Amino acid sequence: MFDIRSEFSKYGEYHANRINIAIHMVFVPTILWTSMGLVTLAQPHALFEFPTPISALLSHIPGSPPVANTATLIISAFAAFYIVLDQIAGLLATPVLYGFLVSAQQYALSSPASLQYLLALFAIAWVAQFIGHGVFERRAPALLDNLMQALVMAPFFVFLEVLFALGYRPSLHRELRNEIGSRVLAFRRAAKNAVKPN
Repeated sequence: MFDIRSEFSKYGEYHANRINIAIHMVFVPTILWTSMGLVTLAQPHALFEFPTPISALLSHIPGSPPVANTATLIISAFAAFYIVLDQIAGLLATPVLYGFLVSAQQYALSSPASLQYLLALFAIAWVAQFIGHGVFERRAPALLDNLMQALVMAPFFVFLEVLFALGYRPSLHRELRNEIGSRVLAFRRAAKNAVKPN
């Protein structure tokens, strides 16, 4: 469960088509951001207080201060999981995750029409994901096999794809691409054998 090779390649085998990956690069962050906004609207009040040093740091963020709510706990759990999977990539992803959280909270709590816009963006993003899988990948999304793994890994998959494109850990990238290729080939062979007449 805490192995980057296993988690990335399991998720990656459902995302081998370049167009589907491009769709995910845009709409996975959209789903994450809108989800944080919707969770904040559902539970806008703080569950706990930030420790004093963190509060002092957060006071420098423009706009309304972040709310320590359920969305904060979710993002913190994501960040911790990503750090366990790959320390450097996880640490690099952490400020991005918290940036998403803060901006989503500020938007959700400051815009009168935020619920309608967040729901619309959330729905559009999911439709785009399913089009990516149905039309381009020609394979059901990972969430139909393992919902939690798919939802938690999706943002990190996108972030790692960006890092790999920038030259991060090329040997790991090659290893993961080879593993994903093997898994996709095995899936296609199994699918082809399943439709052969007896």
